[in-house]
Amino acid sequence: MRFPPASVLLSWPKPNYVDPVTRGPGLIIVELCILPFALLAVGLRLWVRIGWLRKSWWDDWLMVIAMFFSCGTTAIVIMATQLYGWNIHVWDLTIHQMETGRKASMAAQTLFVLASSFVKLSILVSYFRIAPEKSTFRKVVWVVFSIVMASFLVFLIMLWTQCIPISSYWTFTADHRDCIPEGPPLVAQTIINVATDFMIYVLPMLTLYKLSLPPAQRIGLMVLFGVGGVIVVAGSFRAYWVHYVLYETYDATWYGFQIWIWTAIETNVGVICGCIPALKPLLFPARARAGTSRGSKPYGSGHSGRSARKTTPKIPQAEHELETRALTSKETKDGSINVRGMPISPPRPMSDGTAKSSMFEQDIEQQKTYMY
Repeated sequence: MRFPPASVLLSWPKPNYVDPVTRGPGLIIVELCILPFALLAVGLRLWVRIGWLRKSWWDDWLMVIAMFFSCGTTAIVIMATQLYGWNIHVWDLTIHQMETGRKASMAAQTLFVLASSFVKLSILVSYFRIAPEKSTFRKVVWVVFSIVMASFLVFLIMLWTQCIPISSYWTFTADHRDCIPEGPPLVAQTIINVATDFMIYVLPMLTLYKLSLPPAQRIGLMVLFGVGGVIVVAGSFRAYWVHYVLYETYDATWYGFQIWIWTAIETNVGVICGCIPALKPLLFPARARAGTSRGSKPYGSGHSGRSARKTTPKIPQAEHELETRALTSKETKDGSINVRGMPISPPRPMSDGTAKSSMFEQDIEQQKTYMY
């Protein structure tokens, strides 16, 4: 928070500590409408993956962690605006309210970084499900994953070490020469946040477009992944208001109200958008049941459901006889096998000249088709 010069202080009206003008209940209404949908999305995701398909993986549990921090972000946003003065003009605040509001700001920034980072990590981990081994797409996903993880750690460290001791961040009577400027790292974080959001939701488009699926289904998958573009918009609004509050106004608590709104919207909508692709089986339940009935287990699935019964493969009698006669068999020049004087031609290839796909390849194709 910047300290205004004397000319700005003289232009402010007389403080009203009894009945100040407030922003109203709009933020509570917005947040309490979005949060239940985020919780519902995570609940349905877990039900689909664990209770129905029995194929959960790391991306599901990372999203659960993100939802936990998103709930914390929403709670601190509501508390900050309703209890700690972030919905009234700065000249109507007491010193105690300002210091409490700064503590809430520190907590909210921490929870936001945790929530948004875990949402991104969950989405990136889910991309490994459709990324072929040693492909360019997989390598790019690893690069973006590293950027998200590095920015997550760097910003948390900078946030909690920008003032030494950290109490100088919210204590207005402290000597603020032991704090670095708050603006540059915070603006940099918002820009990197929007940039990584954009990269994450653009990454799979080319891979999805190249899948050997009907055009309508390819477009449907691209729409499911691309709906996360809403997060880029929310992050852009948040970045704008962060810059405005830090550099364009001294009434930080009044205009900072907009930051609080977009902070909670971005985290909760991020959870919702991150869960939408995992809910695709709800749109096509027959296909999902068919996929699970075949007993396939996609790459990276953590739960295999009921233990498969051990069965002894049955060998056809003709093949069994061939195996028992292997020691007495001879291969002729034309590739046929002579077993005790009985020539047997080698098996003919399929009409298209290719062998049947392995179960692993079938799993991968099914996974690309039905997402997970």
